[in-house]
Amino acid sequence: MKIDNEIMEFLEKYYNLPRSKIRRLLRVGRGLSADLWICSNPKTEAEVKKFYENNPFPVFSLIAWHHTPYQINLRNEFTELARGSILDYGGGVGELCVRMHKKGLSVVYADLQGPVFNFARRFFREHNMPIAMINLSEGKITGQYDTIFCIDVIEHIINPQGIIKEMVLCLNPNGQLIVTALEPDISKNVPMHFEITFDVEEYLYSLGMQKTSKPYLWVKR
Repeated sequence: MKIDNEIMEFLEKYYNLPRSKIRRLLRVGRGLSADLWICSNPKTEAEVKKFYENNPFPVFSLIAWHHTPYQINLRNEFTELARGSILDYGGGVGELCVRMHKKGLSVVYADLQGPVFNFARRFFREHNMPIAMINLSEGKITGQYDTIFCIDVIEHIINPQGIIKEMVLCLNPNGQLIVTALEPDISKNVPMHFEITFDVEEYLYSLGMQKTSKPYLWVKR
């Protein structure tokens, strides 16, 4: 696993840990997060929300995941597709927001308060990136956007219908919804994933969205 040196240096500074320990946490973060989920055993929406507001390990698991060849290629595609005003829903450590900012686009980050939110805020601030942030623990998303990202988020929500509708309502006409994990991996290796119990495509069509040739890209009619 090769992590960008700028990220590694920031992790060392942010956590005040040597690089050897940072590398270890990058390797085991996903497993630690899964173990914590099993021990916590959240069942309700409130319990799931509390889990993510207090879990420190996704900072490491997300950074490691974003540096896999598959994710690098996919996120390069997302960067090419992005246009207009951008919302990153469930923005995690802020990697996509950084990409959008470097592309010269106006971008808003949205996620629950907690370790990943705080990490992203510090990274944006120390790299002089004026990226607006929405704390989803305090309210819903606001504004209108031309592109909304919802990457590897839906599978972590007990009932994502309301979130999907909320995002569609915040899309401008002809706006793009780039959403992944509509058919999530449900296994013991990823206990944090919930099965989606409704037809997502049918639901998106009912909200006025049009499917494209790319499985993750929908456009508002």
